[in-house]
Amino acid sequence: MPSKSKLLASWLAAVALVAVPTMAGAKSAAALNDLVGARAAGAESDLESRGWVVTDGHKGGSAAYSYWWHPSRKDCVMVTTRDGRYASISDTVPADCNQRGGGSGASAAGAVAGLALIAALAAHKAGHHDQGQHYSDGQQEADYERGYKDGLYDEPYHNYSRSESYGSGYQNGVEQRQRDTSHRNDHRWGAGYSASVDVSDLEGARGAGADSDLRARGFRDVDGFASGDNGKGTVWWNGSTRQCLQVIVADGYVDSITDIGTHPRCR
Repeated sequence: MPSKSKLLASWLAAVALVAVPTMAGAKSAAALNDLVGARAAGAESDLESRGWVVTDGHKGGSAAYSYWWHPSRKDCVMVTTRDGRYASISDTVPADCNQRGGGSGASAAGAVAGLALIAALAAHKAGHHDQGQHYSDGQQEADYERGYKDGLYDEPYHNYSRSESYGSGYQNGVEQRQRDTSHRNDHRWGAGYSASVDVSDLEGARGAGADSDLRARGFRDVDGFASGDNGKGTVWWNGSTRQCLQVIVADGYVDSITDIGTHPRCR
């Protein structure tokens, strides 16, 4: 069975040379303008009463994005919510609503159909773009998708096409990954079968006392180095929680504690 990347490449050949409006002919959003500015809770009920079904959603910066599908119209709209109210409603490709087909929005032959398929295979949706809509050019959309996936899955930045859309996609993928994993913020580098150890209270403490506290909390010092003119750094490892910390002491007090993730002696 062909891989998603091969399917994307084959469709890209058909659509990359054709630049067309992403939402040619879609008209659903204009009929929903009366909901812009309404409180989200009430507006959601109103959308449902009009036959719309929410299919997906995600957060981005100060906004939340939700995708609504109308089965009979076969159209997809994106709702942007800020401060608890609908800020905007815009048309988008059916694939953003996890649909392969579409009505007016997917009826412009060839390029739009190819673009919809690209979006269907994509990890990102319209709301992940800075401008809130997919590129109309297939090559830009594919470059953005590759960058977004690299950033989302913590892969190295690899912009071999030297494309601005790749760079934009990578940055937005990184930001989405950070939002998706925000539940780990207090235990960012923890692993194994023990809860991470909070050491934030040791910043500003006397260096000697912090050393004793770190040992009492299951850490052992595995490396040391000079830091500046009057400071020193040590690397601490906790085998149970898989935490590797760098501690900088200046003028006898802990200046910073950083979880560095990996170190040759953190093992």
